Amino acid sequence: MKNQLFQNFVNHAQEQWKQQVIKDLKGKDFDKTITWQIDIKNKVSSYADSQNINKLPLKIVQQSQFQGFTKIWNNREIIKFKSGKETNQLIINSLYAGANSFLIDFSGVSISEIEIKKLLSNIKLSDTPFFFKVENNYLKLVNELQIIAPYLWKGGIINDILERYFTQGILTSEDWKNQANILGKIQNHPYFKGITISSHSFHNAGANIAQEIAYTLGSAIEVIDKLSEQNIDLQEIVQKIEFSISVGTNYFGEIAKIRALKFLWKKILTEGYGLTDEKYLGISIHCITSSFYNSSITPNTNMLRATTEAMSAIIGGCDALSVRAYDDTYQESDDFSRRIARNISTILKEESYLDKVIDPSAGSYFIESLTFQLAEEAFNILTEIENEGGIIEAFQKNIIQNSIKENFEYLQNSLTENQSVMVGVNKFRFDEKPFEQNESKTVKNTNLSFELLPTHRLSEIFEK
Repeated sequence: MKNQLFQNFVNHAQEQWKQQVIKDLKGKDFDKTITWQIDIKNKVSSYADSQNINKLPLKIVQQSQFQGFTKIWNNREIIKFKSGKETNQLIINSLYAGANSFLIDFSGVSISEIEIKKLLSNIKLSDTPFFFKVENNYLKLVNELQIIAPYLWKGGIINDILERYFTQGILTSEDWKNQANILGKIQNHPYFKGITISSHSFHNAGANIAQEIAYTLGSAIEVIDKLSEQNIDLQEIVQKIEFSISVGTNYFGEIAKIRALKFLWKKILTEGYGLTDEKYLGISIHCITSSFYNSSITPNTNMLRATTEAMSAIIGGCDALSVRAYDDTYQESDDFSRRIARNISTILKEESYLDKVIDPSAGSYFIESLTFQLAEEAFNILTEIENEGGIIEAFQKNIIQNSIKENFEYLQNSLTENQSVMVGVNKFRFDEKPFEQNESKTVKNTNLSFELLPTHRLSEIFEK
């Protein structure tokens, strides 16, 4: 029966498929109709078969993906700190409602004013991973945690030195010394991260996927080199790193982005730094659904975007996922919008069973080919950055800013000229109640000889 079944299906070469498609298009341009323009420079064919992946070092790519990965991701809720008591209650409520990890955002708040004991009342850091995003006095936070939680912690400190530099222009030698001090204080906490390498500043400025991968890895190389100068062992550094990645609406591209990031990270550690022990070659990835693609008009469509972004993050292989509330672009999210965001991750696990397959995209001709194409492009960009002297040198020469700006303008023009579709923005739009617009933000620093990265949203041009 099996042999008879497959006799009904005939293999076709790619050229045969192309000729048939050209015939069916009846005069339409093949490249414009079938080829997918993934960004300003790169096109992707909509067709892939075994011939495509036979040309790739597929075993090398796949080996970097899910080694030791259980495919169970944390549903990490982001909570903006208000007061110790109020934030603690939000945490407790969210724990009962499906969250199992938290990112507490202390932005704009002095750690010296926070009663950490009240914040973590009835909470154990050994049971629930907590990540604390801080801008100041992070050493004081670690010292207080040592007093109130004298056991092994899960979670980490989010103190992204380079993201602050790219968006605010603030960087001193003390930053690296303080980062080294943090690592010294948490070295006996194996499940607690102390270094964050994020892609958010690049993503929100309008970078394409290959740029985002390259600049994020360039930042990681810079952090490793700077901390090595502080006499921190390489093995200790890489074990304390968590990557925090924005995930956009390019469904297949974002899956491939995470996979390419894993592949290139392993390549950098093995070929660039000589690490061979597998226990140091893993990667921890936290994904956050994009604010760049969220809109303040027809905001309910943001739920749809967040769902596909979450799927891309999970299928790509994230370790933790934070889903933004659909209304956080124009107001403080309420209990309802936070619940909807939290439930996206829960439903994809409990009802879609995305935690039951180790690597859903493995072997897909299209995704495997796209992964390697993005990895090649990102590695070329990374090589150019390193030839300039590293990410900081390239940034000070405005190389990174200019490249990202070019891609942002391409994305914006594609939208305004209706060459691309953004549901609820340039198509299928239904303006809902009036809102306060959150416009692009660029911190001005007149003491700098280079530009800083702005924070954009792609739909802003339609909201004026």
